[in-house]
Amino acid sequence: MTRDTAAVTWFRAPSGDDPGTLNACYNALDIHVVRGHADDVAVVLDGTPRTFAWMLSEVAACAGVLRAFGVGVGDRVVLGSVPQQAGVLVVLAAARVGAVVEHDDSPGATGKVVVRGGPGGLGFTVDGEHVPWDVALRAGRTDPGGCADVPGDAVLSRHGADTLTVLDALGASDDHGSSAPAGAALVEVGGLTVWAFDAPEAD
Repeated sequence: MTRDTAAVTWFRAPSGDDPGTLNACYNALDIHVVRGHADDVAVVLDGTPRTFAWMLSEVAACAGVLRAFGVGVGDRVVLGSVPQQAGVLVVLAAARVGAVVEHDDSPGATGKVVVRGGPGGLGFTVDGEHVPWDVALRAGRTDPGGCADVPGDAVLSRHGADTLTVLDALGASDDHGSSAPAGAALVEVGGLTVWAFDAPEAD
């Protein structure tokens, strides 16, 4: 696989058999804020323009929640169909702590953390306990999550047999394409393309 290393900010550049380390969320958000683009629009989610600064603040809060629940590099976070904004925040937060997002709407899906809507509303489920989205994010804002060192050959997300690697999502591999699994939309944030399986916003 040929990598366009100039298009990616690496924590440790790849060399030989070493895939190097990086963080997809850092590439999508932090680097743009550092370069003075905090107030630029990063993405439009559920019809609302969101700046890099807003995204970084919310994603870091969500990453703080995941970290508080013990999620780290390589752990599995299950994401059901949720409103686009929440889904993109979870994918970026998982990337921030180095977790892999499993897009799975099946009721029996399990992971270290499960994020979905339902009778209890949008929220996080850990060890069978549901924590509402707003409550969790308020807690996450008190201790936001930083960027983990993630291997350059890591997986960002999965849906059934489909896999999206970090380098594919950053457009830095020969295998990169603009396709998404059935039912998914492609959402681009700061040069990182993620999958979104939307559910309507609850009233």
